[in-house]
Amino acid sequence: MFESWFFVVTLLAVLLIPGANNALLAHASYQNGVVKSLWMIPVLWLGYVYGIALWALLIHLFEPIWPALGQIFYILSLLYVFWMVFRLWKRDQLLSYAQQQRASSLFFASFKNPKTVLLAAGIFPDQTWQSVQSCLHMFGVFSAILIVVMLFWMSFGPMLLSGRLKKIKADQMYTGSALLLLICALPLLQHLF
Repeated sequence: MFESWFFVVTLLAVLLIPGANNALLAHASYQNGVVKSLWMIPVLWLGYVYGIALWALLIHLFEPIWPALGQIFYILSLLYVFWMVFRLWKRDQLLSYAQQQRASSLFFASFKNPKTVLLAAGIFPDQTWQSVQSCLHMFGVFSAILIVVMLFWMSFGPMLLSGRLKKIKADQMYTGSALLLLICALPLLQHLF
């Protein structure tokens, strides 16, 4: 289905980036424990799926009218990746979100996440949207990786927030995330040209 494991590695790199959703998961599991925070996984997953599907639908509906729209979103996604690399490089500490953890706010946090545009326009291959079987296969891979990433942040985040990890500091994690994202963004840039 996909040409290489590049899709999986890029998807993993983008989803592992410390951002609002990952910080929400880390903070919730730090405050309430992992078991009490498991209800957040399906809500965030649903927000991602709806966001990706909506952006993909917009791209494919407007592509006949404006053929450059897909390329524009692709370029904007690449700019977003490089902006995230720069932002991660400068970040000092893991964000702590103390907002209310209602299902609707969590859904919209993942639905409005800029990663959904990046995933729909640049990371999911074009073959994803050509058949129902391809779409289900790619979203199955996406779901498996997303659940693993969420569980990772729910277990790793509280250790980082509590200071139990002496050898790993938050700024080192951000720098490592920035380098991983930059490495995964270079083939996307090559694909553009």
